[in-house]
Amino acid sequence: MVDLSKPISAVLNGRDVTSGGGERSGVPDGRRYDALVGRSAPMRELYRQIEMVAETDVTVLVEGETGTGKNLIAHTLHRLSSRVSLPFVALNASNLQEQLFESELFGHVRGAFSGAHQDHEGLARAANGGTLFIDEVGELSASNQARLLQFLDNKLVRPVGSTRPHEVDVRIVAATNRDLRRAVNEGRYREDLYYRLRVIHLRVPPLRERPDDVPLLVRHFLDRYNAEHGKEVAGVSERAWAALQAHTWPGNVRELENEIERAVVMTKNGEEVHLALLSEEIRNPRSSDGSGGAGLREYRRQAERRMIVATLRRHDWNVSASSRELGFSRVGLTKKMKRLGIERPK
Repeated sequence: MVDLSKPISAVLNGRDVTSGGGERSGVPDGRRYDALVGRSAPMRELYRQIEMVAETDVTVLVEGETGTGKNLIAHTLHRLSSRVSLPFVALNASNLQEQLFESELFGHVRGAFSGAHQDHEGLARAANGGTLFIDEVGELSASNQARLLQFLDNKLVRPVGSTRPHEVDVRIVAATNRDLRRAVNEGRYREDLYYRLRVIHLRVPPLRERPDDVPLLVRHFLDRYNAEHGKEVAGVSERAWAALQAHTWPGNVRELENEIERAVVMTKNGEEVHLALLSEEIRNPRSSDGSGGAGLREYRRQAERRMIVATLRRHDWNVSASSRELGFSRVGLTKKMKRLGIERPK
């Protein structure tokens, strides 16, 4: 069994329990990033960028695929800023009909339109002094792009149906899973708004680009959902772990989270998560060479090899430290290295 059941609280508080203690390498201050789980090279670079811009008031555009945790980046930017004691207000642009965006963001006065039975402050004024997070900003219509651009230029809010503007002081963080540069080139997004939003650009890497983080995430979600569901799932079997590591996670961290929660719910207390409890697409991915079971075995073998090599490199080829992280004994890891043809570079 690959033991991933140890509490991850130490990792989330900046202590690396998988390598015997110590601050997470490359992270400015691990305790500042307890909402984010990851210590791979792409995540360390993201932490570095966040560290540089969090305490400023500069507008930030967060880009990344669905399920990568862009909202967590926005929350982290707010929590590390001088505005932390003031409101964090989120607006999801994709959830609103076009005509409701202006009212939701800027507010309206009673009687401004049918159904406006009372004054509505609007989210921009509700966020005054704090951070306004506009999610799915790539979904805005042309008219609402123009409204948002005007607001970014002057930070003035005029509720629908009112002639009185209100000045607000908010830090803007926007997020999208769209390629806005392509949308601009294709004439579907305003170039001036794009550059107004993209003063600072943060890219959240997809999970397939940081496979080293999968063990930490699995352990994190096991810990969380054991607690939430009152379970005591012991860990993950080797076959299940090989399948998890081989999967490309098109739904990113959100897909992995849902998979682990489902597995925790379906696993009996004291038992490990078995391969049969994982989703069909994870249990039986199509082999890249079309050779059926043999291809799948080789795919998983190569995935396991990549995982072990990445862990060894992270620990400067220290087998003892690497075996603790991977959940093997030192002897067990040495045998696996021999079986997989893994040798330390000369």
